[in-house]
Amino acid sequence: MSSITSPRRRSPSVPLHQQASLTSERTRREKRLYEASLGGCVESLAQLLQEDRLILARASVTCFDETPLHVACMLGHVPFAKALLAHKRDLAMELDSQGRTPLHWASANGYVEIARELLQSNPLACLVHDEDGWTPLHLATMKGRSNIVIELVKARPEVAEHRLSHGQTALHLGVSHNRLEALKVLVETMRDGDLVKAQDDEGNTILHLATANKQIETVKYLLQIREVDMNTMNRNGFSALDIVEYFPKDFKVIELRELLVHAGALRAIRFPASTTHQVVVDNRNEENSTVVVDLASAALPSTNTPPLEAVPPPSFSGKIRKQKGDKHEKWIKKKRDSLMVML
Repeated sequence: MSSITSPRRRSPSVPLHQQASLTSERTRREKRLYEASLGGCVESLAQLLQEDRLILARASVTCFDETPLHVACMLGHVPFAKALLAHKRDLAMELDSQGRTPLHWASANGYVEIARELLQSNPLACLVHDEDGWTPLHLATMKGRSNIVIELVKARPEVAEHRLSHGQTALHLGVSHNRLEALKVLVETMRDGDLVKAQDDEGNTILHLATANKQIETVKYLLQIREVDMNTMNRNGFSALDIVEYFPKDFKVIELRELLVHAGALRAIRFPASTTHQVVVDNRNEENSTVVVDLASAALPSTNTPPLEAVPPPSFSGKIRKQKGDKHEKWIKKKRDSLMVML
């Protein structure tokens, strides 16, 4: 019975001392490549490619922290990035030690021209999420890079649908980081009504977040969008107007309340019985089931009864406080009267 044996390894044709010399030379070239990346020196890159045509291919294996293209995108070296992509286009999809592509870095830093080059090389780069779940669109929105947002959504519109671990969309991030211009660009570029109405895992819409953060200009903008439902409830049963009512009263809160009421916003307990809003309530029994409460079938208090007491949503703790007492109401009336006199 014949046996299969492994082929013998051939003796190296290059003596060991010469192999060590070659390894040392490659290490020096890699160092020169990194220095060229830091300086964005296209001439140095061309010289290195003449000396070693495989240097960029080796960089994909040896550069674990970041490739030369990552460095160029961090620093905004446009000609250098273009030269790298001209010689090795698949560098656009290489990941650094954080799972980020060069497009992540170009997007976060606002380098539009580099971002366009990367998207031309491979539009799928904008769909890659890093080890934290961030896509280039998330980073661009958080940083307020409106021009980058346009390029990313145009390249792959579905990127806007990617959610983070707590269910936030790029729109939620735009509000959370108070990036109104980026938010506007995102809404107008996508033209997706369902995404505008999206809720995170706490049930919060972008209007909930804008209200909780007292972002008056953002609230004004959102109330002009037809798809925004100002009476959506989060998982704690709070509408946007409910959130306002639990803030300590100040001038911003008064303005927010007037904006919402004028637009037709309601307290959750004032929703008409014909609506079909539902609240999901955790029921900690053995079966881990949930109870769905339908407000349409619940008896609602008359409009003459005082608002029901409720616990502020955990996601807004520290921001919402219920104020009681006639003295506080008199203070508000006095401030309003003072404003009228000033006007």
